[in-house]
Amino acid sequence: MSCPPIVTEPERLAGQRRTAGDLPQKLLLVSGSARLLAQSAARAGIHAVALDHYADADTRAATADVMAIPEPGGDFDPLRLLTAAARLAPPGAYPLVYGSGLDSSPDLLDALAQGREVIGNSPAIQRLYRVPSRFFQLLSACGIPHPEIRHDHPPDPANWVIKSGCSEGGKRVRFCAHVQAGADEYYQRRLNGPALSALFLADGRGATILGFNTLLTVELPGQPFLFIGAINQTQLDDSQRQQIHCTVARLVEVSGLVGLNSLDFMLDAVGGLQVIEVNARPSATMALYDDDYPEGLLAAHIRACLGRLPVDIPPAPVRAFRVLSAPKRVAAHPGLDWPNWCADVPAIGTIIETGQPVCTLKAEGYSRGSVEALIEQRADQLHRYIASVHSSVSR
Repeated sequence: MSCPPIVTEPERLAGQRRTAGDLPQKLLLVSGSARLLAQSAARAGIHAVALDHYADADTRAATADVMAIPEPGGDFDPLRLLTAAARLAPPGAYPLVYGSGLDSSPDLLDALAQGREVIGNSPAIQRLYRVPSRFFQLLSACGIPHPEIRHDHPPDPANWVIKSGCSEGGKRVRFCAHVQAGADEYYQRRLNGPALSALFLADGRGATILGFNTLLTVELPGQPFLFIGAINQTQLDDSQRQQIHCTVARLVEVSGLVGLNSLDFMLDAVGGLQVIEVNARPSATMALYDDDYPEGLLAAHIRACLGRLPVDIPPAPVRAFRVLSAPKRVAAHPGLDWPNWCADVPAIGTIIETGQPVCTLKAEGYSRGSVEALIEQRADQLHRYIASVHSSVSR
């Protein structure tokens, strides 16, 4: 079945006021964690204001101003976000680049975009990819395979999970053996094996894949598929990679995706592609490639939105990152000396509750095995170091 275009060329180009290749001098960055976008902006010499959930030390160092916006239920507080944006980055002067944290709130993105140039996909595109009925209809119309979905409770619940259009980072995905799906949720057949992703740049007509990644998850009570990191290595063969290239190209063609995006997928029992979701905005996996671009991937995101895709994709060493969670309530004491392989370092005085992110660990090397081992070693080392500092402070 053919798949009709969703976004027309005039709609895709509406509001793009700068000439190709010209980077803005100022940006408003809004994301669940804005650190990576902020550091990428700094690499390009862009004066950025960031609004996120943490306002950690790394983000403070990379921006002109940053403010933490509370996250009731994991989402932005709309009034506080809009008030802070108007005060710190007035519309008209600061174009908007957004990351995670707004996937489930296209109406909030609409309000945030009022009077601003949005560098990235429009709220309409977010609705297409985050409303399950529309997203799976799009996939089916394009002949793109995806796991079976249903809205009535399955007869074999052990083989299904419950999801919503707002399952960002796996936070709202759960087993359905003894649970009923809510009004805005659906059942999806469970696949075995790792979750994978492709990070790509799009210009509304075509796309360039920057890399393929294996997503790292952990099983916590009520959150059996929580995203905690990624490594830029997979077991995909040439045929599977080509299938992903074709899938990304088709989605860009019919929906007009622009900028940095990621396609999350899994493989079925015979090695075929099964699309899970599309993050129609810069994803956390840009951390695996940003260092390979002298001006950073945020600059590439901006230029892709203006119709310029990179000609050459630089080779990347094996890289991984992993979020380190607090085993118990801890505070970011002044005496903590954070290693240079830590990112998202909490500001001094920050209280981190049990199970909440402490920081992000980074590792780089020449083989997948060595990098995975290094990440585990650093996690153990940092846990022991934080515990020793807290022990000495409490004496």
